[in-house]
This record gives sequence, C-alpha cells and structure tokens, in this order.
Amino acid sequence: MLTLYLLRHAKSSWNDDSKLDFERPLSNRGREACAIVGDFIAENKIDFDLVLVSTSVRTRETVELVKDRANFRGEVRYDERIYEATTSQLLEVVSQVDNDRQSVLLVGHNPGIEDLIAVLTGEHVHVATATFAKIKINATQWSANLVKTGTVDWIVP
Repeated sequence: MLTLYLLRHAKSSWNDDSKLDFERPLSNRGREACAIVGDFIAENKIDFDLVLVSTSVRTRETVELVKDRANFRGEVRYDERIYEATTSQLLEVVSQVDNDRQSVLLVGHNPGIEDLIAVLTGEHVHVATATFAKIKINATQWSANLVKTGTVDWIVP
C-alpha cells in the first residue's frame, strides 16, 4: 500500500499585476493557511519519504512554510513538470518515484490536483487553496497503473 498526499498551494497574491502567474507569491491569508496545514501535519505526526513540488513561487513558499511549521524530514524535490501539469503529466511524475518511497507529498496546482484525485480514486472533489488530502493507493509500485487504485482517506480544507 502506497500513500500519496496532495497539497494545493496556499492562496496567492494578486497585488502586483506586473508579475507573471508563475511568479506570484503567497498572500497573507495564504501564509496563515500554511501554518494551519503545518500544525495539522505536526499534530498528526505525518512524515513523507519524498516531497515533490512545483517550481512556481507560491508552491515553493507553501512547502517552505509548511515544512518549517511541521518540521517534517522528507527530501524535497522541485519539479518544473508539476506547474500547469495535466493529469497524465502528474501521473508520469508520480510513476517515476522510487519504489522504496512509501509516503509521498505532491504540492501543486488546480485543476491538476482535483483531476489527479478523480483519476486515482474515481471521486470528484473540490480542492480549494491549501487543501491537504491523503490518498491510499492499492499498489506496491509507483510505476504501476494507478488509475482508480486509490481511496480518499481524508481531505482537510
């Protein structure tokens, strides 16, 4: 059994119209949400073998703030393929995880996160900013066909 945690980046700022979407930082509300997610991870003693993160500014800030608050030890890898990824691209990223990694956190964007949950579990759920989900996957290898092999264990909005 594998565990895939999914985290949509926290709320970003739209204060600077000159910034490209990729460059938008977190808003104050987003920073507060990161503290809540980080506290949840710490309180529930959740750790990750690997953390895969989009390279956008808001996802980088999200994972840094959450990690500081939660103090998890998992290796963090930034992957440019996660930004604006389709479901098939996200599945490709996940399929390349080493099989000795049992618990993986992917930090990304919508609609990719919502679509990935639907493909893995068959469930269609709304994923607002800073939503954190745990998906249990009935497989022993990340490279397996993971379509509809998962179940939503929980979602924390």
